[in-house]
Amino acid sequence: MDVSLVAMNNEANRIASERLLEQLRDEGLHYRLWVTGTPAGDTLHMRVDRLCPRMRERIGKVMRGRGLRLDITGA
Repeated sequence: MDVSLVAMNNEANRIASERLLEQLRDEGLHYRLWVTGTPAGDTLHMRVDRLCPRMRERIGKVMRGRGLRLDITGA
């Protein structure tokens, strides 16, 4: 996979992730999100304000099955 395809895949994963997180945003979730990737796979990075174990679990459930590694930390 060449660099331009990796970049397009990263952007597609970012957009899809934003859509999946819409309900949590409506509930007050504040975060910064970006995706990095290589031909071997993508990582979804999130920096979440006031991250607690319950919210980390909810985010994980929303993102489950997407084929992305998750990097979720408090901001």
